[in-house]
Amino acid sequence: MAERLEWMDQYNLNVPEIDKQHQQLVVIANEVYDLATGSPEEYKRRAKDELKKLVDYTQYHLNYEADFLEKEGYPQVSFHKMQHEQFIKKINADMEKLAEPKQEDGLVLYDFLLKWLFSHIAKSDKAWSYYILSK
Repeated sequence: MAERLEWMDQYNLNVPEIDKQHQQLVVIANEVYDLATGSPEEYKRRAKDELKKLVDYTQYHLNYEADFLEKEGYPQVSFHKMQHEQFIKKINADMEKLAEPKQEDGLVLYDFLLKWLFSHIAKSDKAWSYYILSK
């Protein structure tokens, strides 16, 4: 199952604002992880707000990134946006199912988000960063 993630330089794309947002996503995700592995009472009290914060920031970041790619003229921006839209649909659907989130639910969402995010950074984001940095 999931474990707490620490940011490493290898995740950087060398696009400062995007790297900063990716790092912030990890910070917020780790807050969810800490909550989901801590006190059940505290989780019950704060889970919805913390999970919403994570989903909202993820959406903000993905929208920012898509706008950035569009402005930079990235030729595969439509495909990249489609990946973002599919991901956002999935996490929003998952959030709707969490009427009373259990700690396992927080860990599952955390695990899914980080696996997707780092797979996306390693493949799709690296591709556009090479394109943009080589212009």
